[in-house]
Amino acid sequence: MHSWIYKQALTPLCILSLICCLSVAVIATASAQDKKIAEIVISNTQGQQYHYVAELAHTPELRSKGLMFRQHFEANQAMLFLWPATSRRLFWMKNTLVPLDILFFSETGTLFNFVHMAEPRSETLHSSIDPTAFVIELKGGEAKRLNIDIGSELTFKTKLPDAR
Repeated sequence: MHSWIYKQALTPLCILSLICCLSVAVIATASAQDKKIAEIVISNTQGQQYHYVAELAHTPELRSKGLMFRQHFEANQAMLFLWPATSRRLFWMKNTLVPLDILFFSETGTLFNFVHMAEPRSETLHSSIDPTAFVIELKGGEAKRLNIDIGSELTFKTKLPDAR
């Protein structure tokens, strides 16, 4: 008699668990599909080109999160920040667990300011100084290693979505 009760109680519990698992899978798939990327090229002043598939931060939510809480960020990864209008931008490393290079580009795609090896978890503000159209974050030390410096150029291989 007890096994019948157990089987009857277990069946709805199994169904509920299955529904929960499927819901999580659907949400994860939708989140992955919502992630936007762009193919970008950074050309240093010596003419060397570096290709990235950059994650886009083109909405207020994505820009405010950036690379926070990531435990790993590889040399071939990049994040591209986009805004609806060019303006002076401030960045900090609060809740960012890995060092980053922060590159500030003009509307024409020319690098005019940068921060090398921004300190993880720091609340120090890093300013673009002048109005910036695009900001790229790379793994800390990559810009120096690749000779990406003032005057380097940013180009896009894919059409960028409208920033909000």
